[in-house]
Amino acid sequence: MRRDAGFTLVELMVVLLVIGLTSGMVMLSLPGDGDAVTGDAESFAARLVTARDLAVVSGRDTAVRIDGGGYRFEERSLGGWRPAVARPLKPRRWTAGLAVQPEVEGGGAIRFDPTGGATPATVTISRGDASARVRIGLGGGVRVDAG
Repeated sequence: MRRDAGFTLVELMVVLLVIGLTSGMVMLSLPGDGDAVTGDAESFAARLVTARDLAVVSGRDTAVRIDGGGYRFEERSLGGWRPAVARPLKPRRWTAGLAVQPEVEGGGAIRFDPTGGATPATVTISRGDASARVRIGLGGGVRVDAG
């Protein structure tokens, strides 16, 4: 008896089911808007903590200037403000598509002084419905509030 070569309908359905489940798992593991927002906020907060610590260790004021494209750190020296040279404080760009809204007390830059104190500020980072706030307190504390 000759049997025709090919797949049965059940075999094809099983293959489609496996492909569908695999695709679903891949889609769920891709980062969403919230992941990009939280990641940028946590990275920014970590650099702020580094700037505060370097201000204390070096005995020099350190500032961060924020704009829509990114942020940069500066150190005060005898001649005024100059770009920070420490590797963690190199200028950074925000992830594309993020909206950043800094609210700095008194306007201008966020400053850390050699005692660890800071200019109080809140930096809101958002994309779509996802948002995170980086809060800098007068005492130099930095925290991230997601959501």
